[in-house]
Amino acid sequence: MFKIIKDKGLKLKLLKYYVANEWFPHMEAEIYFEEGVSFKRKVVTDLDTVALIPSNFGELSFLIGDCKTLKNQSPITRSLWLSGLMGLLNAEKGIVLLTKEIERDHKQLSSNMNVNLLSEKDFEILSNKTSPNYKLVNSALCDGDIWDKYFDLHKRYPNLEKAIKFVKNEFWNISDDKLKLRKTLYKIREIRRELNPDNSEHVALLIDLISLFSIALNRVTLDIFNQYLLPETKENLSRELKIWLWGGMDQYLYWNKLYQIASNKGNDDEIELPEWEVFVQLIRQFLEEPYSTSRVPLLLRELAFETMATDKSTYELSRQLANKYSQSGKFAIMIASYVCKAALLPKDFDLIIGEKLMKLQSV
Repeated sequence: MFKIIKDKGLKLKLLKYYVANEWFPHMEAEIYFEEGVSFKRKVVTDLDTVALIPSNFGELSFLIGDCKTLKNQSPITRSLWLSGLMGLLNAEKGIVLLTKEIERDHKQLSSNMNVNLLSEKDFEILSNKTSPNYKLVNSALCDGDIWDKYFDLHKRYPNLEKAIKFVKNEFWNISDDKLKLRKTLYKIREIRRELNPDNSEHVALLIDLISLFSIALNRVTLDIFNQYLLPETKENLSRELKIWLWGGMDQYLYWNKLYQIASNKGNDDEIELPEWEVFVQLIRQFLEEPYSTSRVPLLLRELAFETMATDKSTYELSRQLANKYSQSGKFAIMIASYVCKAALLPKDFDLIIGEKLMKLQSV
């Protein structure tokens, strides 16, 4: 159902380029029209590849990569299509990778739309000139067999199918980072009884869901930092976070009132994320070095894929990232610990993931 088939070789080339540049990669996301009237959501298009690129200001910018082997496809048509998709999804950059040669006028017009239009030959030159690690990177995320194995997990564990669909598709359809944060945590809580800490594939899925949570958490941290730098007190931060996470004061008051009515706990109880005090403390610590949160998602996703691999000793990227960005490694441990606690997971998961991350920094 989820296996990567079309244009796989081209997609893996782009993925390798992303990973070599230390960008967070994803592949094969279906895009829906979220405001559609159909009871069953219809796929309107799909993203061949995606990259989230850390900036000097700690933000994660969105890049879409499109791959086609069709010989009769007009190059500029692909660029025009991708430009429209970039506008829909607020992507800042696009890459179209084709097997055929491309006229220069097509390339220039594409460049004007922030799209790199490349043949395979062009791409080899680009990757060698702009990514010194392209031929050296040793990453589980560059292994197509692991992606196939991951997207096929639902066949072995049918009760995890919704979570895998969320990773593959749904997360990338949510434009609001606050909603991404809440939904990702909810998805983890939803499958908590299906996860076994003795099963490495279950551990890998959990780590990858935590990597998605960390993407949304990066945006939370930066928005709070850009508004307040360092809030005066923990109480002030707690109040502002609640309001921000539910979309502003009006939305917060609305959802809080519904929560009070539904929970029968009265006006003294407020809507908040599980383990709220731990979450507030987490954000306080991130505010000491907020830009380091942008390096956490790739570290966690690479660790997830290495955990999924048959030969886990083959890959080196997670260790390289953990040592190069030591603060991000510490943040990853803290995020995983919070998620495990907030999602009511067995303590073994926190211990296993924490140990894996600490081992990466031990050499």
